[in-house]
Amino acid sequence: MKNTVRNGFRHLFLLPLSIMLLVPFYIALVNAFKTKNDILASPFSLPIDRMTFDNFIRSAVTPSFNIFKAYGTSILITGVSVALLILITSMMSFVFARLHNRFLSVCYLLLLSGLMIPPQVILIPLVKVLAALGLMFTPQGLILYNIGFYIPFTVFIYVGFIRTLSRELDESAKIDGASQYRIFWSILFPLLRPATASAVIFLCLWIWNDFINPVIILGSTGNYTVTTGIFQAVGQYSTNWDDVFALVVLASAPIFLLYLFMQRHFIAGLTEGSVKG
Repeated sequence: MKNTVRNGFRHLFLLPLSIMLLVPFYIALVNAFKTKNDILASPFSLPIDRMTFDNFIRSAVTPSFNIFKAYGTSILITGVSVALLILITSMMSFVFARLHNRFLSVCYLLLLSGLMIPPQVILIPLVKVLAALGLMFTPQGLILYNIGFYIPFTVFIYVGFIRTLSRELDESAKIDGASQYRIFWSILFPLLRPATASAVIFLCLWIWNDFINPVIILGSTGNYTVTTGIFQAVGQYSTNWDDVFALVVLASAPIFLLYLFMQRHFIAGLTEGSVKG
């Protein structure tokens, strides 16, 4: 009886919250297929007989914006940044989680302090460092920034998960003659799938949707991400809402599909881990 009442209150809370979160998504998706006059007349309406794909065809490739070029730049920056972050931080977290001494503890605390630093605070020194390295206005500079800025968050996820894994796995592998490298990649890393899925979901979402850093680091060069490209194409004072909504849907579609795919693996990994535990 208590569980039923508890679930009822939970549903009463989650249902209006879900509806509130879905309203902006509904507005963007529906209006992307409507004409400008229909959008201005009724943004919430769904005129099936007047739905059109012209907004996507007209807005996807223009003299100032090419969605396919933007996809390529965003996929390159996001993919390389996330791959290197997973590679670096997973091994780093293994050291923090398995080796205990005062020096590593201090290093770990200093690393986590990076979670409290707003990105806007480090923009000026960031620009100076990248300029000194010759990486300003390049995708490589943006990738380097992403790696440095998101290391604390990713390490935090991995260290907490690795500490839940039994040390007997390491000890058994050592008895069989396995090296630390082999223990991590062959035994522990496959067990980190839930943590890896969580990290990939958040990192892809944040890096793909990032705006201020690509604007500053890439500048006005020919390289633009999805977010900066849409800003350049739409403009500050644009009222072409049919184009705006179409571009918003085009920009969010890849990361939305990736989120759905990774969420399935994340849930499967959690279930598998709970059964093993």
